[in-house]
Amino acid sequence: MGQQAGVLAAQDGLLSARAAFVIVAGLLVAMVIASGFRRVGASERLVVRRFGRTRGVRGPGLRFLLPLADAGVRVPVGMQPHDIWLRATTRDGVPVRIKALAMMGADDPVRYASAADSPSSAAQETTAVALRAVIADRDLADLPSLMADGDDADLVRRVNEAVRPWGVAADLVSITDATVPVRAGLPICRCGTVGAELR
Repeated sequence: MGQQAGVLAAQDGLLSARAAFVIVAGLLVAMVIASGFRRVGASERLVVRRFGRTRGVRGPGLRFLLPLADAGVRVPVGMQPHDIWLRATTRDGVPVRIKALAMMGADDPVRYASAADSPSSAAQETTAVALRAVIADRDLADLPSLMADGDDADLVRRVNEAVRPWGVAADLVSITDATVPVRAGLPICRCGTVGAELR
């Protein structure tokens, strides 16, 4: 009788160990499945990669990624303002300090997500290079009219050509301020306000 009770107790212990194992395993599976859900905001896209290969772009809403296989890279969409400061030299050899406003955003989410560096920072640096090239094509006397025009189609085109490798596009590029040294040792004067004196 005592032997039967011992066997029954051992079986109960084995059953409770199995039940505990099933419960723990079920919880782990539920946690792994739950980890696959991603909420994508209205102002972003999710670039999905499976084992490093791009599988597609998912839009806003609750999205499911295959756990342990898929990875998601969030890409902000929509135009963001970027203030860009740079130093450049005009075609007639005058050094200038330029402030520009660029409205840029991710245009190609897959390319943006694949960029090795920060695409936004790289796009700003590339925009500065493109603006230097534009300033190098103009004389100092041309800068006030370039600023007065506001958004310049040539600026936008040149910037878009430059930032395309990062999956970024600009829909507005405008030079908002330009300062030039009048003479060594004298204070800086504003190009837009003293354009007539500089000519």
